[in-house]
Amino acid sequence: MKLSRLGAFCVTVLAVVSAFSFTGCEEKEKGDQTSSEVSIKSSNDAAPNKVALKDYKFPEFMNELDEPEQLSEPIYQSFVSDDYIITPEEQPFDNLEIEAEIADVFYIFRDETGRCGLLNKSGNVVLEADRYYSVELADFGVLRLYTGADDKSGYEYMSFDNRGVLSEMDAPEFDKSKILFSDAYSDDPELAETVFKAIYLPDGSAVSTSDSDFLFDSVSWIDISRYKTEKQLVNCCQAVRGDNIYIISFDEFYNYSVYETSYALVKLKVGDVYGECYVNTYSDYFELTNMIDSFGRASGTASPSKDKTLDFIQITTGLGTDEQKQITISPDGFCLTDVLSTDGEKPVDKYFTYLDKEDFVDLVLWVDQVLSLEYAEDKSN
Repeated sequence: MKLSRLGAFCVTVLAVVSAFSFTGCEEKEKGDQTSSEVSIKSSNDAAPNKVALKDYKFPEFMNELDEPEQLSEPIYQSFVSDDYIITPEEQPFDNLEIEAEIADVFYIFRDETGRCGLLNKSGNVVLEADRYYSVELADFGVLRLYTGADDKSGYEYMSFDNRGVLSEMDAPEFDKSKILFSDAYSDDPELAETVFKAIYLPDGSAVSTSDSDFLFDSVSWIDISRYKTEKQLVNCCQAVRGDNIYIISFDEFYNYSVYETSYALVKLKVGDVYGECYVNTYSDYFELTNMIDSFGRASGTASPSKDKTLDFIQITTGLGTDEQKQITISPDGFCLTDVLSTDGEKPVDKYFTYLDKEDFVDLVLWVDQVLSLEYAEDKSN
């Protein structure tokens, strides 16, 4: 998980007096600004009609998103196949080109048809290059071998020992009943009376979101199809710890990957370009909501623009909870807040506030310079 980047984003908090918090606006003092800074302001009398707006543009990363992605990249994985595949710096054999070394046991080579085979460390062929197009480590001591040239829909398994001896094996099946959701307790004396939940694997080890964080407030199995994601995940449960919401996906060997799910949805229109993206890490979500909480009331009397082509940014917070709010801000300083009812019981509220016009620009720049890093990290994995 990354630390808050708001300081690196040149944001100087002079005085944070909270009350907007999606429910209204608070007074603030004005801070220094430059065209390359996003400032959290707190002015007593922000005069939006007298402020020259900083430059802003539609974030390039949003142009590259085909569909909004509701899951982060993995924040923790119990087993990473790529960690056990090494591209050799020097070729170990004179008469055969080696593509990679896998699990410190095999060398992968490829023939003219594009199929791959395996050599042991002595250079002897232990698997001919006549059936499989790719191979990966599925688990410790298990290979997954793909039979398709262009996709990974068809595959078989083989087990092996540290001498490179291969054996055929049946495809394992995931059994949900072997995953145990159990009460657990913290070692912290102040939390001694608090009952947490833990997720235990068949070998007795606990599922964690890092090397040690394994206690949750709640856990439950979910249908992953409820989320917009291109990730091919199966056997998923949701775990909640405080304000953090995690999706945990298990493979057939009970290895697991942990993802954060979406906390907010951002919709943005600049000129004739429109896009959407999710805030998928809690650190960014915390930063964003604090930023909006700091926005103060501007003393303007201008009427809202009737320009149907006006730019806007709309942010829906509290996704996955029953306390969702949606704010829509335009460059003229007008802000519409919708308090949404997700359970049919709470009242639906709508109200307008009038903000410093630069608050709109600050949010657009935050999306461009901070939120974009989530998606840059996605591409690097």
